[in-house]
Parts: sequence; structure tokens; C-alpha cells
Amino acid sequence: MRVAFCLYKYFPFGGLQRDFMRIAQTVAARGHQVRVYTQSWEGECPDNFELIRVPVKSRTNHGRNAEYYAWVQHHLRDHPVDRVVGFNKMPGLDVYYAADVCYAEKVAQEKGFFYRLTSRYRHYAAFERATFEHGKPTQLLMLTNKQIADFQKHYQTEAERFHILPPGIYPDRKYSQQIPNSRQIYRQKNGISEQQKLLLQVGSDFTRKGVDRSIEALASLPESLRQNTVLYVVGQDKPKKFAALAERSGVGTNVHFFSGRNDIAELMAAADLLLHPAYQEA
Repeated sequence: MRVAFCLYKYFPFGGLQRDFMRIAQTVAARGHQVRVYTQSWEGECPDNFELIRVPVKSRTNHGRNAEYYAWVQHHLRDHPVDRVVGFNKMPGLDVYYAADVCYAEKVAQEKGFFYRLTSRYRHYAAFERATFEHGKPTQLLMLTNKQIADFQKHYQTEAERFHILPPGIYPDRKYSQQIPNSRQIYRQKNGISEQQKLLLQVGSDFTRKGVDRSIEALASLPESLRQNTVLYVVGQDKPKKFAALAERSGVGTNVHFFSGRNDIAELMAAADLLLHPAYQEA
């Protein structure tokens, strides 16, 4: 079977991207042909993937996404596949992996009338509707029941199209898989003393994941505790405004940003507390 995977961007440290890679590699390992359409790809690509970088020129995200969709549809007409799997919402998918929240619900809760007049809104609303609308054939892989409730509220999506996925935890993240004395070893490796407290936040898109909340929480600690506490923020985003917030809050030297690391399991073993105060999460 030939399976096409559609995602706008791939980088090795994103949650959606890691889920895509795991699924696509499993499909390939079972003997199927994997084709990937993406606007950009960072990092290594498996040899058994057919990687197609889609050319886009628009200056806006929704403009680029619209160009991407049109290009992919044209290419699929000339080079058909058996199934199309999307990790972003768009028309024409056989399967959609729902790593994101319901856009219609987000707009209803957070946006005003004039936002609904923008081309950005029209694009994302149309692409979500094409994926979830009642009567569409797309099968929907979901992470939570809250997602399902929101989509059914706005689109009356048939219940049988939803498929809840079990929690996916990478084996190396489990404490049972860590080496003996892992906490001490990995803290020494990262220059964290036994007297210090290590707070860890992992996730790309710092604004949505609530990095500002983590910084403010750190700054609110009693001085004696704050002086011996460090916060590691690991994820794909621009840290400049959050570093500035840390400086203004008096914890500039306590907060450290990393664009991506391959030793997340080690950091989790070394940390005293894992933070995830997201404003929005699936």
C-alpha cells in the first residue's frame, strides 16, 4: 500500500512531529510505501521515506498552507496513493491525527466578531470544517474525549468516525528504564548540585505552553528557595521575550532555554518537578 503523510513542517523535537515519525516508521516497517509532503524538513529523513518538499511563497502561514494544499492535491492527481494521512487539518484526508484543539471552539471562546472577517479565520475554519463536518469520510484519531466533545458541538461529527488513541509514552521516559543512580549522574552531567531544585518544561510554542507562567511561578518563590532553583525550558521557539520576562522578574540567571535536546529522558530523571502550565492543549 502507498500511504501519503501530510504535515506542514517537520522538526525533530516537536510533539506532533515525533508522533508522525513514530507512526510513519511503523507503517514503513510493515512493508508499505511512505511518501511525505511537507513545506520544510529539519533533521535526518529515513531512507525508506519518499520526502517531497512542497514549494510555497506566501508571506502568511494560512497563505502558505493554502498553497501547500493546492500543490499536494495536484501532485496526488498525477501520482496517486492508496491513503492520505494528515497531521494538519485539510480537505481530502482519509485519516486525520488530531494533535490540536478544536479551532471553532477556540475562536468562540477567545476571539471577537472582527476576527471572523479575516482571511486567516476563513482559511482555518474551512479546513477544519472539511475535516470534521458531518458526512465527511475522514477517520479521526483523537487524544482526548474533550476534543471529541468540542468537534461534535460545532460539526455534529458522527461518533463512529472518532478513534481514541491510548497514551503514548516512549519507553526511555519511564523511570524503570533509567540506569542505577540516574538522578545523581544526570544532575552532575548538567552541573546541577544536590542542593539545587531543577524545574523542567518541555514543549515547543512557548506562548501556548505557558512558559511565562513557569517563569512567574519561579519568581514568586521565597528568596531562599528561588536562589537555589533553576528552570530548564526545552523546545522549538524563539526565547527572546521569555528571557526578557525572566530578567524583569529577577530570575534571569535561573532560567535556561534550549532549542532542542536529545537527552530529554535524562533531564526528566534529573528534575525535581516537571511543569506544563499550558494555556491550550489537546
